[in-house]
This record gives sequence, structure tokens and C-alpha cells, in this order.
Amino acid sequence: MHRSILPACLGLLVLGACSVREDRIPCPCYLKVSFADPEAAGAVSLTGWNGENVFREQVRIEDCRPDWKRPVPKGTFVFSACTGIGNAVLDGHQVRIPTGCEADSLYAFARDVDATGEAAAVEVTLRKQFATVFLDIRKPAETVRSCGFQVDGDTCGFDLLDYAPVTGTFHFAPRPADGESIVSFRVPRQQEATLRVTVRPEDAPAASFPLGEYIRQLGYNWKSEELQDIYVAIDLARGRVGVRVEDWEEGLEFPIVTI
Repeated sequence: MHRSILPACLGLLVLGACSVREDRIPCPCYLKVSFADPEAAGAVSLTGWNGENVFREQVRIEDCRPDWKRPVPKGTFVFSACTGIGNAVLDGHQVRIPTGCEADSLYAFARDVDATGEAAAVEVTLRKQFATVFLDIRKPAETVRSCGFQVDGDTCGFDLLDYAPVTGTFHFAPRPADGESIVSFRVPRQQEATLRVTVRPEDAPAASFPLGEYIRQLGYNWKSEELQDIYVAIDLARGRVGVRVEDWEEGLEFPIVTI
């Protein structure tokens, strides 16, 4: 009796083990992320996207040495890393700048990842996603502080998956720092030459100029991996504005329009 029951019981155990194995969730792929710059530090948002959110985590780069690991579902997705988020808002896979704010000092990275195997690795090199515009009206600091400045455009952020500009209202009123005669502000990657700057002196008519168009005529590349800074010198008396790009030997001069 006992001898006949034992094989039957063993058979049931084997069948049960097979069904458990067949119903098991597929094994994940283990993603390993490292940072190329040994000096990089601070909070970074890590995102995986394949039509929907695969994962999103906020970590500190210092805590990711030598690397950061996590299991992900097997498949392919776009991996992105973004650091420097302050006023900006993460909306799906887009970074959006609220109206009234300048661009944050954002650095980002994006790459397609094949996570169909047991492991995948990504080395992150963060790239500058903003241009700082330095505006010099050639006046003393106290005169500059009495002026009003306004920047308007139609690009309000960028896409984490491919750095593409995001359409939306950009409006910011920069102010000079105490004792400074130069006004600076940060703008995101641009899709059209619509960026416009308006200066309102205390004792003269307001002046406006299409900075985006002037930058376009300079040959500036908004699609480059890292954006260069832009220097603007305004001569209100002559009604002229000079524009040049960081590390470029020459710039161009254009007219200002009073409004």
C-alpha cells in the first residue's frame, strides 16, 4: 500500500512544480547605469520610456558610484537622465518651464536601450540643455536696475527622449543682480526664431528686437549636443544691438526697434 502511494505523491509534486514554473513571471533584465563624469553630483531623474513609463526614479549621482542597478521588464526602451530641475515640471517625458520662469540649468542624456537579455548597461554623459544670454546695455549698474526687461518666445521646454523643443509660452522678466550692470537669463532649445527681448529704460522709449532671428542669422545650432552661451550688447543711443556666441571670434550687429 505505502509503496504504491509514494510514486503517486511524487508525481503530483512534479506536476505542481511544472505548473508553477509555467505561470512564473518572466525574469527581468538588470539595468546598470554609470556616470562618465567623476565630478558629476546632485539629484538626477532617471526615466525609462517605451510608449509609457517603464520606470522613473530620483537618485543622487554620488550614491550611484560605481553604478546604479535595478531590474526592468525585458524589452527595448529609451533611457533618459536629467539633472538641475528646479522650477521646471516633468510632464511625462517632457520638461516644461512654467510661465514667468527662466530655464533651469538642465543637463540631460538620452539613449535607446536593448534590455531583451539578462543585463544591459548605460554610461551617462550629461549634456547642457540651456543657453545663458548675457545682456549688456552699456550703462552703469544703477541705470540698469531702473530698466525693465522682458523675454518672450514660443518654446517652453524640451523632450527627454530626443531633446526636441516643446511648444509653449515662454515669458520671463529678468533682473540684474545687485551691483551688476549685465542682465542674464537662461533659455531652452529653440524650434523657431521667435525669441524676442524688450528693454524699457526709465527715461527713454522702450526698445525691442527679435533675438531669435539674430541668433539664427549668426548660424547658431540649437540642435547641437551642448548649447553655447550668447552675448548681447545693446547701444540704445545708436539703436544697435550686437550679438555673438561663446567661443566665436566674430558676431553680427543689428538694428533695434523702438516701440
